[in-house]
Amino acid sequence: MSRFLKQSERAKPKVSLILLDWSVRESFHLLHYLANQDVPRDWFEVIVVEYYSRESEAIRRFEAEVDTWLLLEMPPECYYHKHLMYNAGIVLARGEVCVICDSDAMVKPTFIRAIVEAFEREPQLVLHLDQFRNNRRDLYPFSYPSFEAVLGDGCINNAGGKPAGIGDSADPIHSRNYGACMCARRDALIAIGGADEHVDFLGHICGPYDMTWRLVNSGRREHWHQSEFMYHTWHPGQAGVDNYLGPHDGRHVSTTSLAALASGRIAPLLENAAIRKLRENPAIPVGQASAVLINPLYKTEWLKSHADSGALERRVDSGDLHVDTYRGFLVYGDARGYYAHLAFERHRGRTGKYTKYVEAQDLPALHAAIDGVTPTKAALGLRLARVFVPAWLAVGHLWRRAGRLLRRFAAAGGSGAPGAGVPAAERVKQFAAESGLIGDALGDLAQNLCFLPGAVTVLADSPRTIFFLRMLKGLGIAPRAKLVRIHRTEEVVELLKRNDRNIVLTRQLYWRCYAVLGSRLSAERLAIV
Repeated sequence: MSRFLKQSERAKPKVSLILLDWSVRESFHLLHYLANQDVPRDWFEVIVVEYYSRESEAIRRFEAEVDTWLLLEMPPECYYHKHLMYNAGIVLARGEVCVICDSDAMVKPTFIRAIVEAFEREPQLVLHLDQFRNNRRDLYPFSYPSFEAVLGDGCINNAGGKPAGIGDSADPIHSRNYGACMCARRDALIAIGGADEHVDFLGHICGPYDMTWRLVNSGRREHWHQSEFMYHTWHPGQAGVDNYLGPHDGRHVSTTSLAALASGRIAPLLENAAIRKLRENPAIPVGQASAVLINPLYKTEWLKSHADSGALERRVDSGDLHVDTYRGFLVYGDARGYYAHLAFERHRGRTGKYTKYVEAQDLPALHAAIDGVTPTKAALGLRLARVFVPAWLAVGHLWRRAGRLLRRFAAAGGSGAPGAGVPAAERVKQFAAESGLIGDALGDLAQNLCFLPGAVTVLADSPRTIFFLRMLKGLGIAPRAKLVRIHRTEEVVELLKRNDRNIVLTRQLYWRCYAVLGSRLSAERLAIV
């Protein structure tokens, strides 16, 4: 099934670096910088996981720096699944802390030390290191530029010596590079079930952030290092080429992961068998666990022809798992089928008491049951959201585009022509995904506001959402709701301290401020819809 080219002999490293390839990497120059760290070499081990069977010459050049080199030998007819590679690295890791990071980035000699010291200060941390990105084409092929050169001309996110996303509280999920470097304790990663091997993460839409958010849901604090970063230079195909795309928000962040974050789900939808063995029995030998690392079904389920034909089965484990959100109801699956309750109510399993509760043997029947208990006003709000959001986004897009064209025209002295930019087909796909996600979120809000008892304060961070909520109030939905526009994430914490009403956070606002809220989410009067 899989084959080792090297296996680590380091007894007790502090850190295990997990580097991935799926027969695409042209350079593994991170290994060059790892050879120049200011800590003893026994502090860390390097694990390279190749998805297919290629023995990369780019790795051979730095083979002395590699401790474990594993070829999963998946069929070339299959799409790659990074989460399977993450799990392979986690299973094989001997260090207390696992680090999943870019293989073709530069790091300073203090890189390993900064990670170790962060976990010595706070062992239950989920640590991310952001990344400077330089788009100069003359730095390709990689020629070991200085750090100053990467930070200079062509750097697209240098904001006063820090990556711009570090200081962004308006949209951190999209402005920070969640895939550059993620660090967490190995035992914590195993405790949450490791990386999710559900088909939604097949191909390009994936990343360690899914584990980050499930670790946050389990009570760990997400932190972005404020002084240690990675440095990346341009290369062809860095945004992905000819890849399968699972469900995403229009900006390539997994909607399955976003749903996990909002619902509080900790377990993966589909747990790796080797991770499960280690979770259930930490004393089991790694060799025994790794024998079941690759599910034989994957070699047919993940075939490119199978995925491209739309025949992928969204198989999930039989535990009590949040698997969907439909018309404001959180949908859960277990061995008995499916059931759902309104999003504003805390999940208490099948036996919990809910304002509205429905169950069915399959998802189509459950959706029909939810449709049957949806009030007329809520159904109107759902339809309104589907019309309102695309219209709002289209007007905003045309306004911004007109402004860009006018600025370009003025800069060119009246003779400028618009550039090629993003292909029109890609813009349409992005627009459809983004408007669908936002429209569904506002429709879910309309449904829940019909059932929320008593006075409620709704917190939102966009004028679009506030405008829509005012329309709902005009239709008689939640006429007693107080609407509050949030500008700073700290305002949410302040309102929680002094507000005695039930508080509803829109999902978009929660995705923006979840790391700030932390343990405050346990408050019974706070709901995420």
